[in-house]
Amino acid sequence: MKVEITVSEDRMQAYVTLRKEGSSELPLTKEELLNALRSAGINHGIKEEIIEDLARSPVYNTPVLVAEGTPPVDGDDGRVELLKRIEFTSQEGEKIDLREIPAKQRVIVRKGETIARIIPPTPGKEGIDVFGNPVKPRPGRVPEYHLGYNVTMKDNEIIATKSGILVIETNGTIHVYDTLEVDNVDYSTGNIDFPGKVVVKGDVKPDFVVKAQEDITVKGVIEAATVISFNGSITAGGIKGRGKAFVKAKKTVKVVFIENAEVEAEEVQVEKSIENSTVKAIDVAVFGKGGSIRGGITIAQVKVETYFLGSPIGVKTRIEVGVDPEINEKIKLLSAQISLDRENVQKLTKLLVELRKLQGMLKDKFPPDKEALLNKVNNTLINLRDSIQKNEGELKRLKEIAEEMAKNASVVVKEVVYPGVEIVMFEKVFRVEKELTKAVFYYRDGEIRVGGYSA
Repeated sequence: MKVEITVSEDRMQAYVTLRKEGSSELPLTKEELLNALRSAGINHGIKEEIIEDLARSPVYNTPVLVAEGTPPVDGDDGRVELLKRIEFTSQEGEKIDLREIPAKQRVIVRKGETIARIIPPTPGKEGIDVFGNPVKPRPGRVPEYHLGYNVTMKDNEIIATKSGILVIETNGTIHVYDTLEVDNVDYSTGNIDFPGKVVVKGDVKPDFVVKAQEDITVKGVIEAATVISFNGSITAGGIKGRGKAFVKAKKTVKVVFIENAEVEAEEVQVEKSIENSTVKAIDVAVFGKGGSIRGGITIAQVKVETYFLGSPIGVKTRIEVGVDPEINEKIKLLSAQISLDRENVQKLTKLLVELRKLQGMLKDKFPPDKEALLNKVNNTLINLRDSIQKNEGELKRLKEIAEEMAKNASVVVKEVVYPGVEIVMFEKVFRVEKELTKAVFYYRDGEIRVGGYSA
């Protein structure tokens, strides 16, 4: 009996082929077959059940698989695991504001936030061939990624070095852009709330909201929308508010025109006109030649400057300067509180007189509950008078500050002031009743005075 042993090219399978050399040969025993394998160096993955079957019922001239190696386990490829997810869900029947959907699809990250984690590849597990030799696995591949703008790597984590919008290119480059650029702010972009700068190449459409921590640039027009820069400036082609726009910047608002809007900033610079709007700032300037302020209320701590103020048809235009809105608000609140306290003093004094009159009449029969009320009213009056005295002192101090501010404020009109204009400085109001040219309004000796302007 001849035993032929063959091994696959990768040495992972061994085959036995039995060949008869004579008709009277006896089958080989299991041990003889195992010895043949051992002699050939095969010592791993031997299938003893098959060897037993061959010994019991030989199969001739046909290769039979009798040993099989343990294949290696290839390593897992490394990967980039994003920790930021886009999530937008709504409950059944819940109303969805379509202006918010695109915003929820933008992935915003904050400075210092971990964007992704790099999961390294694994080496895999060795296999063993039929000769007992190790078979090396294929190690996992290193994940492909590249660090782009405003990101860094630390301890296998990709971290944002600035706040902004997460962008991943098709080649695996990871960026955090601190400037968000959009064509228009409308239903295609949704409302914007961004931690960096925002550039709008077109317009901000009605009823939409743009908020940014840094500068906002609108190359078109802000319509009846809300635009707020918490720490920077706002630049726009114009503001067409329709009585609904609200624009506020920490630093400067610079636009071509303002119509029917509310604007707040440290400095407001307008090229052409402010019409029927409420503007609050430290300085307000309509700097373009022929620029005007018509209608509405303009409030400035230091200066308002324009070429034309009011209009030939007498549109009511109010200018308040030397005004710190915070101090003004405190003055209003204190004045209202003092007035209320005085009213209460009058009412309680009347009640106290009646109670004392009753006490004098009843003497020892004066009811205990009336006695308690009399004491309570008396104590309340003492507290109210103390409060009035304290608030009057604070009110006096604030008015002194406000008057001093008025002395350093001015309204400069380089061309014409029309009738219908009111200039307010401290507690004084100057109503323009006839046309004035090249005028400067200022506060001195408790009065608003008018001087001439020269370039």
